[in-house]
Amino acid sequence: MNIFTSMGKIRSAWEIALEKTQDISVDKEKFKALEELENARKAIGAYLNDDDRKEEDLETVLKETPEDTKKEALKKAILGSISLNISPDDSEIWNKLKYLASLAADNPEIPAFIDQIAAYVKQYPEHRKALVEKLKAQFAPMLEEKEQELSRKYGQEVHLSLDNDKEFIQIATQNLKQLDKQYDAAIQNAKEELGALLS
Repeated sequence: MNIFTSMGKIRSAWEIALEKTQDISVDKEKFKALEELENARKAIGAYLNDDDRKEEDLETVLKETPEDTKKEALKKAILGSISLNISPDDSEIWNKLKYLASLAADNPEIPAFIDQIAAYVKQYPEHRKALVEKLKAQFAPMLEEKEQELSRKYGQEVHLSLDNDKEFIQIATQNLKQLDKQYDAAIQNAKEELGALLS
């Protein structure tokens, strides 16, 4: 194969590529809308995650954002921020979410509804702790029996701990998973209701 044949093949491949891209055009409006959404999301994220970010900084960005885009960005940020991982001591995040909700929709029901979700999320660690304590109380007599049995068997005192007991760990894990499932389902339902209020 000589160089001219190779060049011919390259040229025809180049022409084919050009023909394929000829009908592709950049949708400037769509690109602009995506850029506006991304700018709004970044500003909202910075406000939520940075204690020094002021409400005025966020409002400046959102003033330049079309209403539909602003609502979409706010709604996604609010719903995406609600989870069981929020610290019970972090009341600031809930205040920020209520503020964002006020920018997204003029609905007087929303702040009270967010407070209900916050109260539910705050009781989650307490319920986990109470469940573990209850299981420990139920298992303690059985563990004592095991200790006595092993002490008799080996002729010396044996001390066992629930933290190392396989049976207890397995049952505690199953119960905690069930509790998590119930809480997750309730939070998901609450987020769907909140989403409807924000629409």
